[in-house]
Amino acid sequence: MQKKPPAFTSLLAAALPFLLAAAACAEDSIVTPAMAGRWSGNARVTDSWCRQTNLPVALDIHPDGTVSGKVGDARIRAGYIARNRGWLGRTLNVKTDYVVRGTLKGPIIEAEGIARPRIWIYLDAANGIYTGSVETSGTVVGGKPTETLSAAALKLTRAP
Repeated sequence: MQKKPPAFTSLLAAALPFLLAAAACAEDSIVTPAMAGRWSGNARVTDSWCRQTNLPVALDIHPDGTVSGKVGDARIRAGYIARNRGWLGRTLNVKTDYVVRGTLKGPIIEAEGIARPRIWIYLDAANGIYTGSVETSGTVVGGKPTETLSAAALKLTRAP
């Protein structure tokens, strides 16, 4: 006598093609023509152990979703932009519209010897402007040698 598979297993097997198709669609670029291009602005460094208070940010958002540019003195490598929330997050105003993730080449603030390997730039889009914040990899405590460098009040406008 053959044992019947549980109902959940049958449901999962039936839904699998749809789940795989949805995952494939998620890989498509989210960049619209209005998003693509060069954006620049500044953020305010919020860490008391950092003497520099201004962090310049320049992003080149490419149509395929990749992002290059600079944060402070460091170049963005292997950068990409992704959605950071869905409809529920927007409704509840949780998280930001987008996040730029990437690695950094060179020190983020050369004059102070501050270097971190990874970057996250959190962005909301409204009225042709991106606002948000910047955060690097690092530890929760430790100051300049290891601590996360954070910057707030980022405002990016389209560069000429």
